[in-house]
Amino acid sequence: MILTWLAGACTRPAPVRELPVDITQTADSALSNAFPSVTAPPSATNITTPTAIITLTPTAELTITPTPPPLSPDDPRYGINLAAPHYWDDFSSNLTWIGPNFDGAMNVWEDGRLRATDFLTDKFLWWSTTIPDVDAGELYVEVTAEVGECSGKDAIGLAVRVEPENRDSGYTLEFSCDGSYRIRKLFAGTVQNLLEWTPSDLILSGSDTMNVLGFLARGTTLTVFANGEVLGSIEDNSFFKGNFGLFSDAASTPGLTVYFDDFKLWYLNP
Repeated sequence: MILTWLAGACTRPAPVRELPVDITQTADSALSNAFPSVTAPPSATNITTPTAIITLTPTAELTITPTPPPLSPDDPRYGINLAAPHYWDDFSSNLTWIGPNFDGAMNVWEDGRLRATDFLTDKFLWWSTTIPDVDAGELYVEVTAEVGECSGKDAIGLAVRVEPENRDSGYTLEFSCDGSYRIRKLFAGTVQNLLEWTPSDLILSGSDTMNVLGFLARGTTLTVFANGEVLGSIEDNSFFKGNFGLFSDAASTPGLTVYFDDFKLWYLNP
C-alpha cells in the first residue's frame, strides 16, 4: 500500500460554534468573508495530486530503537506492536508534504520535517492531509511535534478520519502551549468541541518543546495520548474512516510554527 500526502491539501473550518449550525456554509465562503483582502488558495477539489509519490518504509525494513516496553492489558493499545508500525514517514523527502502557502498559513517540507505555520490569530485552521488512497478507520497513529515560540492556547494538531472528498470534516487532537488538550469534531465547515480544553501534566508546555501526539480510533471510541500515556477518551459516531491531517493553530502568537516528524501508523485490523 502507498501512503502519500497531497500537495497543497488543506481545509479551513468556519469559526468555532456549537452545533447544530447551518452546515451549508463552506470553509471557502467563510474564509472569503473573514479575509476579503487575502487571496485564498484553491479549494481541495481543485488541487492537483503530486506526480511523484513516496512509498513509506515497510515494517520489515524498519529498525526503531529503543524498543518500547510491552503494553499492559488495560492499555487501550494492547495488542499493538509499537516497535513495528505498519507505515512510517520520517519526512526525509520533500515530495510528500508541500503547500499550502499564502497570506494566512504555510505547510511546507523543510530539512526533513513538515513546517506548519499559522500567520493569523483567528478561529480558522489549515491542515495538510493525505490523498484518498489512505482511507483508514480502525487505527492508532502517532506524530512528533516541536513548537516554536508560543503562549496560551496556541496549539499543535493531529486529525484522523478526515473526509477524503472536501477534506473539511474529521476528528482533531490538539495540544496547547500552556499544557492542555482538547478533542474536536469538524463537520463541513463547522466545529464542535467533543472535549473542552483540559490541563494535563503529561503534555510538555511552553515554547520550544516537543511532544508526541497519539490518536486511537476504534469504532465509536476515540482515545488520545500524550508522549505514550493515555489522556482520555470520548464516544462519537460521526465518522468511521478517512485520511489524516497535521496543523498549527495560532490563538495568540501570529506566525505560530510547528515542526512535525516521525508519522507512524498502525492498523488495528490489518
